[in-house]
Amino acid sequence: MMNGSKIPFPLTIGQRLLAMVVIFMLALGAILIFTHTAVKTLDFDVVVLDVAGRQRMMIQRHLNEMMLAYHGIQTDLQRTQRVLLHSVDALQNGGDVIVNLYTDERHLIPAAPTARIRELLEQQRVLLEQFFARTKALLVQDPDHFPSSESFSLLNQLQHELQRNADTVFKLFSVHSRQNIANLLRSEPAIGFLVIILSVILALQVVSTSRRLEREIEQRKKAEDERNRFFALSPDLFCIAGLDGRFTVLNPAWEHDLGYSLAELQGHAITAFVHLEDRAALTAELDRLKQGPHTVQFENRFLGKDGSVNWLLWKATASPEDHVLYATARNINERKSYEEELALRDRSINSATNGIVIADARQSDMPTVYCNAAFEKITGYAPEEVLGKNCRFLYRTDREQPGLDVIRQAVRQGTEARAEIRNYRKDGSLFWNGLYIAPVNDQQGRLTHFIGIQTDITQQKQQEAELAHKTRELAQSNAELQQFAYVASHDLQEPLRMVASYTQLLGKRYQGKLDKDADEFIGYAVDGATRMQRLIRDLLEYSRVGSENKSLEKTDSEIVFRQVLNNLSASIRERHAKVTHDPLPIVHANPTHLTQLLQNLIGNALKFQGDAPARIHVGAKALPKGWEFSVRDNGVGIPDDQLDRIFSIFQRLHGSSDYPGTGVGLAICKRIVEKYGGTIRVESTLGKGSIFYFTLTTHRETVGPAING
Repeated sequence: MMNGSKIPFPLTIGQRLLAMVVIFMLALGAILIFTHTAVKTLDFDVVVLDVAGRQRMMIQRHLNEMMLAYHGIQTDLQRTQRVLLHSVDALQNGGDVIVNLYTDERHLIPAAPTARIRELLEQQRVLLEQFFARTKALLVQDPDHFPSSESFSLLNQLQHELQRNADTVFKLFSVHSRQNIANLLRSEPAIGFLVIILSVILALQVVSTSRRLEREIEQRKKAEDERNRFFALSPDLFCIAGLDGRFTVLNPAWEHDLGYSLAELQGHAITAFVHLEDRAALTAELDRLKQGPHTVQFENRFLGKDGSVNWLLWKATASPEDHVLYATARNINERKSYEEELALRDRSINSATNGIVIADARQSDMPTVYCNAAFEKITGYAPEEVLGKNCRFLYRTDREQPGLDVIRQAVRQGTEARAEIRNYRKDGSLFWNGLYIAPVNDQQGRLTHFIGIQTDITQQKQQEAELAHKTRELAQSNAELQQFAYVASHDLQEPLRMVASYTQLLGKRYQGKLDKDADEFIGYAVDGATRMQRLIRDLLEYSRVGSENKSLEKTDSEIVFRQVLNNLSASIRERHAKVTHDPLPIVHANPTHLTQLLQNLIGNALKFQGDAPARIHVGAKALPKGWEFSVRDNGVGIPDDQLDRIFSIFQRLHGSSDYPGTGVGLAICKRIVEKYGGTIRVESTLGKGSIFYFTLTTHRETVGPAING
């Protein structure tokens, strides 16, 4: 062959061309296979990096949605949680993963390439479950009350751990992707085909990167929109400030609650708007925030634009690496007012002299849940000895008391009641408890508690017992005195009658026969005996008024008035008097008493007549519980300093030579009026006359003996 010998099987031109085509096609197939493998590997890496990097953004989005949901704003919180967990599963084990959150576009990715990445993804799953559990716990709390500082602190800590984990996973996937590219470049076929496929790879990478950037921009825009919606709709006050404490971003709630425009707040220090007394504490809290990413909670007074003082409850955290503070505040004016009101009530209750006890009616034994300081002072029992116990220990074995029956019935019926109960102090001494209990209901009207108010009435009960004893003694003494007066007066009348009779006989028989002095002396004796008889008769009448029991009946005052005028007709004619009257009522009284009363008052008016003829008028005026009568005259009048004396027995303002009488008539009037539960008084002008007023309250069926000292 070397010597120009022919090839045994020479190839035609067509065969050569075909061979070249086959070789070219084989080479091209190899190139396509290699290119497809390289592109697919790079495409997987792009998707994996996209999903791994998205986890950090999704964690922040979950936190934002949780805050929106906490304030009652509807979000896709559960979907975000599902996407986060699904992405962890796909990154760890491979499979179908969502690459577009808004179109649900999916892509297959391989399992995590290294044990370290799988370990970190398992940690991320555990942290996510803890994060979701903490979120759920916060969402079930009352939105009107801030969660505890510990709850937010733990949530922030979990967020930071998740974001650090997501960053580490992303970095490890990036390292693995670079290693894949390096391995492709080191392979011998790659060197031959590098120039051919470089443009294809770059084009694919540009397209993939563009798609990823578009998705990130779209997702970040949505997250930004959600944050802005959260800021705008939240009723709480949200703000972002620099580490120097100056506002940078605020939500519209600041304008609504405090009256400032956002422009008036932005760029200004928070301390400039805080009450002077609270600025030092606020500065200390801001300094704490600068030291690290933890959450603080505090209260202070924020001045509104109109000068009003607004209590704010703050929750704040810092991001030192971003040089910003994040804070939310809530207006707690109502809560502060309520707390101050409760504190005032508590101070008032503890300052009260009455013992106050609250029992829980929802429990079978109704244990004591509160007692004030006065309770301890009255009973000697400290609160810790009382709380959790029923108050029945105060009456020990002394259980058969009418007052206890009243209290038991009120407790069964859920009503209020008052009773006087014998209780015993811790030292065993007895005290009387004036107890008032009342039910306390909740907003649905259900009985929840009883409040008891105790008053130590021991001294009052002792005084009542002493008064009752003295009243009995006085009643007995009065009865004995009245009996003595009646007997003595009755026994005195007979010898006095003899004295009067014999002195009158002496006067008739020997008048003018003895000397002038004898006639005068006999006259004195007769006058004295007559006055003594009249005095004894009036004294008997006074005693009879106090001792007799007379039944009441409907009595026509008009008829009584006419009877009195008939009894006094001689005196009326003698003094040329004129007696008039208003229409007089029918009253519930004893006719004899009413006759005595009017006759004594009209008789006095006739007796103490002035220079002019007597003018007497009897009137009557209705009262809510009886009648007020008046007897007006134009007589001599009574000096002001004597007005209080004239109703006392035997009190006379004039000598018997000027005006006859014993000084008992007005005392009898007073005694009759007081038997009816009424009063008697006088108004008088010296030289012009007097007006006697008396009231009759006739709500009783009988009038018993009066008790006078």
